[in-house]
Amino acid sequence: MQMHTHASALLEASALPTAWAGLSAWTILDTSFGAGERFIATWQAWRADPHRPAMLHYVGHVSPEDYRHHFAAPPSGASMEQLELHKAAAERANGIHRLLLDKGQVSLTLCIGDSKAFFSDHRLFAQTLWVEALSLDWDKWAAKALARISVRGATLIASLPEGPNSAWLKEAGFVHIEDLPGLNALRATFDPSWNLGDKEPPVQRGATEAAKHCCVVGAGISGASVAYAMARRGWRVTVLDKAAQAAAGASALPAGLIVPHISADDSPRSRLSRVGARLMLQHADELLTQGMEWALSGVHEHRFGDGPDRQHTHAGWIKPQALVRAWLAHPGITVRNHAEVQHAERGVSSWSVVDTQGRALLTADVIVFANAYGARSLLSADNAASHRAPTLPLTLGDLQAVHGTASIGVWSDKFCSSWDGTPHNGHGCFIVIPQANEETLWLAGSSFEPDADPGDSSMHTHRLAPLAAQHAGNLARLKMLVPDIGEALAPQFGGDGPDNWSGTRCVTHDRLPLAGPVDAHGHNGLWMHVGMGARGLTFSALGAELIAARICGEPWPVEVSLARSMDSQRLRKRRAVRELESDST
Repeated sequence: MQMHTHASALLEASALPTAWAGLSAWTILDTSFGAGERFIATWQAWRADPHRPAMLHYVGHVSPEDYRHHFAAPPSGASMEQLELHKAAAERANGIHRLLLDKGQVSLTLCIGDSKAFFSDHRLFAQTLWVEALSLDWDKWAAKALARISVRGATLIASLPEGPNSAWLKEAGFVHIEDLPGLNALRATFDPSWNLGDKEPPVQRGATEAAKHCCVVGAGISGASVAYAMARRGWRVTVLDKAAQAAAGASALPAGLIVPHISADDSPRSRLSRVGARLMLQHADELLTQGMEWALSGVHEHRFGDGPDRQHTHAGWIKPQALVRAWLAHPGITVRNHAEVQHAERGVSSWSVVDTQGRALLTADVIVFANAYGARSLLSADNAASHRAPTLPLTLGDLQAVHGTASIGVWSDKFCSSWDGTPHNGHGCFIVIPQANEETLWLAGSSFEPDADPGDSSMHTHRLAPLAAQHAGNLARLKMLVPDIGEALAPQFGGDGPDNWSGTRCVTHDRLPLAGPVDAHGHNGLWMHVGMGARGLTFSALGAELIAARICGEPWPVEVSLARSMDSQRLRKRRAVRELESDST
């Protein structure tokens, strides 16, 4: 199966688009992505098919050398799809990246690196596999690796080197092996004689079946991102929030930054933030107004002696409330405000969500708790004990409430004529924000103070610095960050000081969110998406994609090893070891 093989013949040999008709999703693995010719042909076939699935998942492997060659610039005379692909795929590092195309209905998981190595980093159920084995160091173990990421009934079309291929494939569970001379390949079906057990993916919903129902608790950026991810997949979603409107908590920040975290060792947090920031920028570009609700402005990061300053190109500012509203405007989502959840009760085949008055608010197949610090009390309660992992209360106990105050004032170019509009961060941040009334505001901050459990009944327990002191701290940080602007804006901090925004964030011990199941293995339908801290704009869309992928049996958006760093159960093994050591001393 050479690179120039006509893609239509490959689709025909794979029984596509016929095979995906009437299903909710279809997943294809292509180990030789190249410039994306087969992907684009598949995308076009999906677009042209009136019976197409709601979601097309395409996992493409490309070597770093081929990636640099093919994605340095779009080819001359590029089609609309090629231009969209190049825009989304440009300037990516090695690793796994989630690219959303066609309003998020086409999900391309682009894997840059060694193809065979990705087999152990994947978590997916491929229904179609296109394998160019010349770069795979092909042997029976590679055949078994393919089996581990195939769904029963999957079609494999592979170009293989000389060897006992039929024997290796049969041992791995592939049957009906036949040659395809026109493609210089063989075709096989994955249908092992043994039971796959937990490896069997969730049963897909047919076109005539009623959509499953997902309840999301919390209408901030964490909850809205999950609601949008599930609605795009054809689920019926209800969002419950105790506030009068969406994005009423920390997501009400007037503007924030989408910017990756950088570390010398390229830590999991750095790698996840790089993928998450690019994913969030895709959402902004798709749903918001450039220049008014967000901007790909770049961000100037100050290092203050830890190395040279950095200019982040794939970064910018965004108005979180605008993004939350855009996500929640999806026709598959219903938002119910003034709905305060007390607990969830398990029925025969679904969950019932109960409010503080003991009334059932709704029933749902899946519940995702995305209500920040509020999830701690809900999931730590005695009535949730039988539904959660035994160590989850310890994980939830690590959550901290951190209060932040941002200083806000009216901006004028007279303050700094050389200001180019690029946000600054590193020790606090500074952003200039256009408003609908043609006024322009500046935002500086924010403070970062440990807080008490937030809530109306607990305000008296808060131990926060006076507002004037918080403004003074923001001004001091601003003078370090951008001295000229700090001096120019200092008069606005006199008297009663500038306007402000205050909110409380939910932070984990390692500054990474908890995005995963409430139970140990994700079997009971309870999930959580909390602990975004100050990086909700970087991690929320990625966490939502990960949760949706796990619920729906889809390709994960990052390497399995990286996903563990965001998983809600990541402390489970460490806790178990700690308790064992404690018991033995």
